[in-house]
Amino acid sequence: MNLLSYPLKYIKPIQLEDGTLIQLRPIHPLDGGRATSFKSTLSEESILARFHGYIPEITEQLVKKLTEIDYKTEMAIIAEVVKKEDKEIIAVARIIGDKKNSVDFAIIISDDWHSKRLGSILTDFMIKIAKEMNFKSMYAHVMNGNIAMLEIFRKRGFKIDKADEKTKVVKLKLR
Repeated sequence: MNLLSYPLKYIKPIQLEDGTLIQLRPIHPLDGGRATSFKSTLSEESILARFHGYIPEITEQLVKKLTEIDYKTEMAIIAEVVKKEDKEIIAVARIIGDKKNSVDFAIIISDDWHSKRLGSILTDFMIKIAKEMNFKSMYAHVMNGNIAMLEIFRKRGFKIDKADEKTKVVKLKLR
């Protein structure tokens, strides 16, 4: 990673409603070592909701793919909180550009941090980033049972359609 390309402008401190301070920032290769720790904070339901039934094995190759990104065509923002003397990843939101100048959006939040508005905060931040990166639209695939995320998308004006028996596809025009 070229340090000059690291998008410092997307480092953002946030205070949650309960007073907890978290930091949002772009992912970088040094975060790879914390991927296994983050996965251990996720229930099988959270993993299934994010990966739609597929549970990926955390390999060195996968970690490298997820942390060494091209900031021109994709962005991954982590939310982290200070625990004792270390920082803990509590959520990851990601957009990946496609050939149609749209971005595929995905988010996963540690189970202990559900119901703290992180989904809303990260969705709003990723919409802002996608607009600044000049993408024309954003879409996501959401499991039918993920009512909380579907409500977040509905409140932000995403069009919600049935993708298949288990999934909805949500779309938002950015410009």
